[in-house]
Amino acid sequence: MMTHLTLIVPFSVPPGAGDDGRDDVVPGALLRQLELPALGKLLTRAAPGPRERHDDPFLRSLPQERWLAGKAGLDTAQVPLAPYMRLADSAAAATATPAGTAATADGQSWACLQPVHIHAARDHLVLMPPGQLGLRPQEATALREAIDALLQESGIALETPCPQRWYLPEAVFGPLEATTPLRAAGRNIDIWMQAGARARDWRRLQNEIQMTWFDHRVNQAREAAGEVPVNSVWLYGGGALQPVPRLADTVLSSDPFLSGLALAAGSRVLPVPAGLGGAAALEGSVLVMLDSATEAHIAEDWGLWLDRMHALDADWFGPALTALAAGQIGAITLVLGGENHFAEFTVRRADLRKFWRGMGQRGDWRALLSDLALAA
Repeated sequence: MMTHLTLIVPFSVPPGAGDDGRDDVVPGALLRQLELPALGKLLTRAAPGPRERHDDPFLRSLPQERWLAGKAGLDTAQVPLAPYMRLADSAAAATATPAGTAATADGQSWACLQPVHIHAARDHLVLMPPGQLGLRPQEATALREAIDALLQESGIALETPCPQRWYLPEAVFGPLEATTPLRAAGRNIDIWMQAGARARDWRRLQNEIQMTWFDHRVNQAREAAGEVPVNSVWLYGGGALQPVPRLADTVLSSDPFLSGLALAAGSRVLPVPAGLGGAAALEGSVLVMLDSATEAHIAEDWGLWLDRMHALDADWFGPALTALAAGQIGAITLVLGGENHFAEFTVRRADLRKFWRGMGQRGDWRALLSDLALAA
């Protein structure tokens, strides 16, 4: 039996009125078009849990990263993403390559150096979500080789366990205030740039890498094929690997931070199936990262976002509600996140019989989502 199912659903909350200068037209229209009967019933029957409350629209991490860091006993102000992502990426490389070796807890602090695309808008620079870059292994190898001499001159030993994310010792530039790429994506990057005592040294290396890659054959070929060039790098996530508690017996995720936390705690890590039916045989506690709505939300492609949310209701929330009612799941925790906040809700089988929770203002799940979208 699945004793506890936790569903983390980033960017599942519509934008709040006032976010990034928006008015209330878009949020109101989205709420009216949302049809989430299963999620609605789960929310209106659930007991509210911890909820993030702050009025800072410029936090450098994502809500789900802070929730995970808090559960794991890590720093939530400067979430140490890199060492856990490095663990997950190294483990994946070791599995894929017979001679590969996984990263271990070496006591060293690491930062992630991520190849990215930055393009010019009318009066500012914008970072593309890295997942849209589609960087191929052979391209990553060629780009890395092009900056080898530059890295050697700077005394930087770079690890490249996967094409999308590279790692260097945090000591190279010291602790920096740095932003998760997805947090900065789609926005003017000026306020999200790295800051700290040695930020100027980092910026100098970033500029040199940009110049080296400007007319590189990889980018020439990508542009000829109608693809965006890989024209910069983004540094973030510095920290050291620390022991963490087990968040669940089994973790279903393609997110490298969550996968790394799970590996560090000794949990089983599996890919996310198409729906809850693909996880029905799992026993014990299960934690799932459902991030299919993320990029649509960041791109403000609201038609696609609605489609993704409706699919999550059909494939995950609906089957989870049915399984809970049938006693096949002991409890369900929902961790919903928007652009700036997260909120946690837990519902048990007995809660489904508390029909009065679904009445009145408490029973308006759209109002609950609207409230979560606003600054807490």
